[in-house]
Amino acid sequence: MKRGLEVFSPIQVAGLRLFLAGIFLSPWVYRYAFGSKSINQNQGKLIQPIDYFFLFITGLIGNAIPAFLFSTAGTLIPSGLSGILNAFTPVFTLVVGALIFKSAINKNGILGVASGIIGAVFLLGPTFLGNKDMSINLAGAFMGLGGSLLYGYNINLIKTRLAHIPPMAKTAFPFFFMGITYAFVLYKTDILHCWPNGNPFHKPTEPLLLLKYTQAWKALGYMTILGVIGSAISMMLFNYLIEHTTALVASTNTFVIPVVAVAWGLFDQEPIRWNMIVGLLLSLTGVYLVMRKD
Repeated sequence: MKRGLEVFSPIQVAGLRLFLAGIFLSPWVYRYAFGSKSINQNQGKLIQPIDYFFLFITGLIGNAIPAFLFSTAGTLIPSGLSGILNAFTPVFTLVVGALIFKSAINKNGILGVASGIIGAVFLLGPTFLGNKDMSINLAGAFMGLGGSLLYGYNINLIKTRLAHIPPMAKTAFPFFFMGITYAFVLYKTDILHCWPNGNPFHKPTEPLLLLKYTQAWKALGYMTILGVIGSAISMMLFNYLIEHTTALVASTNTFVIPVVAVAWGLFDQEPIRWNMIVGLLLSLTGVYLVMRKD
């Protein structure tokens, strides 16, 4: 996202990410809509019309809007901090499940939520107190938290409305639906004009235009990595893990994402303050408690 934002706008970064992921996953859309996987031996059609509605909604809530929020946040806060904010997803999953979906919450869950709240205080507190050395852009931080909140809501939605749908179908259809939606957005934002003369295949000879041309193709390469590997394939691997192990094992990616994001941020010479590290440790403690059984 950070490299893509050097050329494309936040809405274009989100759009390219989902459009490319949707194209990559389109063969599975065909298989589950019309092909060999579309028929359930006991009930006829595997995916009913109402399921398509919820697959669209989960794509909107779990992919399209968070992708835009995190892309926009990437213009306001360090990418490492975005990864830290992503770690709040399990806490939001528990809170949304308890408040909206009436899921049970145990003592460890309550402690985990409390730890997450304290972690958020460490992250945002210095800014509210006017400490310029440790302050962060609140708009960017709240966009990251908003994306994590939507991820948490989406997990509950999938659990309650789409539990009977195979994991690959739950991966492919939301990305495909949002890819189509964002294709229209990319057209309306005139993404071709990110290349000189609005033509990606016309290589200019003037040095400055040639530099812009090269940067645009390089940014598109990063977006391909983000959409195909960072979204589509990573979600396929995640669903494969759930299918062959347990959801608990698969959810350990929550611990890995912020650590990797902070490591890349340090490699890219982003400022990482001590309160970010404390906030990260408290949020991960919250995740551990939320996942831990009584």
